[in-house]
Amino acid sequence: MSGKLNWMLVAALTAAALVALSGLYLFHLIGPSPRESRSLRVGHLVADELHQPGWCVAQELGFVSEEGFEPANSEYMNGAAEMEHFAAGELDVAYVGAAPFLTARAAGVDIVAVASSNTEGSSIVAAREIRDVADLNGMRVGSPGIGTIQDYILTRVEETHGVSFTHFYAKITDLILYFERGEIDAYIGWEPHPTRAVVEGIRGAHTLLTSHEILPGHQCCVLAVRGDMVRNSPEVVASIVRWHAKAQRWVLDHPDTAEEIIANHSGVSVNLIHAAHPVVQHNYPPYLDLTSMRIMLEGLMASGKIDPEDVPDLDSFLNHAVDNSFVSSLLQTQRLSLGSTFEPQVAASLPRTAMAPRGAVSVPVSR
Repeated sequence: MSGKLNWMLVAALTAAALVALSGLYLFHLIGPSPRESRSLRVGHLVADELHQPGWCVAQELGFVSEEGFEPANSEYMNGAAEMEHFAAGELDVAYVGAAPFLTARAAGVDIVAVASSNTEGSSIVAAREIRDVADLNGMRVGSPGIGTIQDYILTRVEETHGVSFTHFYAKITDLILYFERGEIDAYIGWEPHPTRAVVEGIRGAHTLLTSHEILPGHQCCVLAVRGDMVRNSPEVVASIVRWHAKAQRWVLDHPDTAEEIIANHSGVSVNLIHAAHPVVQHNYPPYLDLTSMRIMLEGLMASGKIDPEDVPDLDSFLNHAVDNSFVSSLLQTQRLSLGSTFEPQVAASLPRTAMAPRGAVSVPVSR
């Protein structure tokens, strides 16, 4: 009987060994299971890649997939529209202007800004006969929409220069058409759309003001995520900030190639992106500018865009709405990996230069 038991034991051990060996063989052939990609719903604005290069550059270069994400991109006419869809639970990540972000947060949307996408970057262009801001008094000025940062800037111009004009709202890519037909006398937009009228010489267009002249160094577009992700999945947010920051740094280090990627995703020429690029600043490290965001918040409250009752304490509001800790943690990791000699450099995209003279540049741009 014992001999039979010994035989059965040997047979069982042999079978187990064969199974183990076959498993090792299959592992050798197939390799380890790849990390499953996590779906990520990313929103951005139409033809605004010069302000929001993080999403397209990171996807083109594989930075997003390296972090284990499979992005699903959605494009919106302006920041206010994007925030409506964010509030409806349709997005995980939003590249959006600071003004619509602040307005949405004040309205109760669970959203947190975790990195800067760009600072400054908007311009007011006007017809030849309008030589200074005073000439805009009583005129029709185009804007990409109520609640956008550009519309906030227009209001700030009215307040600081003591003028008043009619705000005419249209899709960013249509403003130049209204301007060309003489239905508006000037317009503001995110670059490169104002510069397009200048380089094409439409109605003798010239840059009347840049947002740098209106609110120097102001926060423009931000990278924002769902608030529950910050609270419950900070490691996911850290990965998002990592690929975003990597893309931001890459844009600064490779401006020519970055302009090609931006132009391709924006649907405009590389020449136009190159002409407008100096107006837009891609700050690195991508810290969010709390000072200018507070100024915007106060302005939005004063103009009635945000109900003051929704923001009883400005400092508390901003402390909960803006979280720079993910950028700080990323920089600390870089210091540890590179050694104590690492010193992050605060960089802007390109030095600001004067616009080309009217009619001096002919840039083919698809409409």
